[in-house]
Order: sequence, then structure tokens, then C-alpha cells
Amino acid sequence: MTYYRLLLLSFLVLQGCAAVNTFPTIARAGDTVSLMVGDSENARKQSVSVSLIDSSNTSWDLQSLGLVRSVFSVRPDGRSEGLHHSTLLELGTPWAFGHEPLQTVLVIDVPSGVSPGIATVNISTNTTDNSSGVGEPFSVNLEIVPGAGSSDNFLFKHAILGDTAMDFSRVEPLPHAKISFGLGEELAAVSLEIGFDELVVNADDLTLYVPQATIRDSITNTFDKTQRMVYWRQNGSQLFIDILAPQGIDPMYLNFYVLHPRGLSTSPGFSLLSSTVYNTDGNALNVTPELEYFP
Repeated sequence: MTYYRLLLLSFLVLQGCAAVNTFPTIARAGDTVSLMVGDSENARKQSVSVSLIDSSNTSWDLQSLGLVRSVFSVRPDGRSEGLHHSTLLELGTPWAFGHEPLQTVLVIDVPSGVSPGIATVNISTNTTDNSSGVGEPFSVNLEIVPGAGSSDNFLFKHAILGDTAMDFSRVEPLPHAKISFGLGEELAAVSLEIGFDELVVNADDLTLYVPQATIRDSITNTFDKTQRMVYWRQNGSQLFIDILAPQGIDPMYLNFYVLHPRGLSTSPGFSLLSSTVYNTDGNALNVTPELEYFP
């Protein structure tokens, strides 16, 4: 079994809004630090803005210097108390921004020439889905102590292969299409047909990720209103997806992702070919799911 040493982070995602802080809070010039930068599904290494102002008031643009190592998200243990027994406000806020509860992590290297003293790191995720409630850009303090630091490789531990440097792309999002249903009447059944270019992507390489909502209904005080089953199959250049939620599910808590490997020659051309949506009375609804592609 393998472990990423990187993930010995203080996971605070379910405290109403995700954490905004550094880990650790003290570093040397040249060290690697992790920053908790809220709760955003769309934050990416290539698009975040990160600057560091040291004690001598020198400003360092970490993005242009190539010192932004990674941006990725971690999720709570599916068995955790916070995931199942937090308030509707705490658990519902991320879903209102279009995604499940998660903690976004930014990993940076401190420039080797920064002056010792209190530094300020200014961050913008440049997204609209950060549910942390903290306005952007936001700032966190980092104490720089004297000494030469070192860029951490975050060793990948393996019983047979030994210690190897971590490949951050393994924990960053794959290219994907996101299908969501917006707001409105509770849904009981959905049938979708999604097209793609099988000359671009091997159909056998496509897979689905479906986040699980565990929101307690504010009226019935039960969890049954977020239960659903998802089935999918591929036939030629079509992907068929069927969703069943006989007791009804708020569409805000229903989204999923069609993932494909990196390195394609061009976009796989995902498209919504057909959709049928029913309510709990068995009546068809005039609802068209939204399909967004994130390369």
C-alpha cells in the first residue's frame, strides 16, 4: 500500500468554510510550504496568482518565477462525523457554489533570496466557486527565519519501489466534462446521452466520478433526500448515463464528471446529445443539464 507524505495536513474543510492558512507557518528561504486557500473546485496551478512580499518590502511573483508547485483538492473521510452531522449551512454552502465540500491546497516554494522576518503571501484563486467566504485577493503571513531551505520532493512511499519524488499531476484534476442540473424541482430520474469523438479519446479510457452528498433534509431531518444511484455504459461514440433517486434529490446536490487521460491531441468534443428528466410524480421536466468542459 502507498502513502503520500504530503497529506499530513490539518483538514478543516467542514468548519462552515474551508481554511485559509499556511502549513507550516515558519519557513526558510528556499523551503516548500503548503497553503490552505479555501474551497474551490476550479482553482488550478496555471491560473492562480501568488505573490510574496518579504520584510524588506520586496515583492516576488511566484507564478512568473515558476515557484507554484501544485494546486489540488483533498476531501474528508467519508466516514467522518463532520461530513454527516454538520449543519445544513456548513455542508450546503459548497454545493451552492457547485461542488462538494473539499479543501483546496496550494504548494509553493519560497524564493531563495527573501529577507528574514514576517512575509505576506497574497493569493487569488481567480475562480468564482470558492465557498470559503474570504474575499480575494487574500493574504496570509509567513515567518521567514534565517538559514538555507530546501525544496521538498514529498516522497512517494512504496514497499517495493522505495522512495520516489512525488508527481503532483497525480493528485491534480484530470481533464473532464462536468454535468450539473442547476436549481429547481426535485429530480427522481435522469437519462442522458453524451457524445464524444472516439478518434480522439479511447472510449475504454473514459470514467465517471460522482460526488456523494450527505445533506440532512431541513424538513424531514433525514438523509433520504440526497440518495441516488448512477449507472453508466458506453456504446461506440456515445456514453449513456442513468440516474435514479426515487425519493427525490435537490438538483443542487447532483453533479458528475466524465474524466479522460491527459495528453490527447485535441478536445474529445463532449456534447449532450439527449436528456430526459423526471420528477417524483413521473412527469417529464423541462430541464436541460449543463455540460462544461475543463481541459
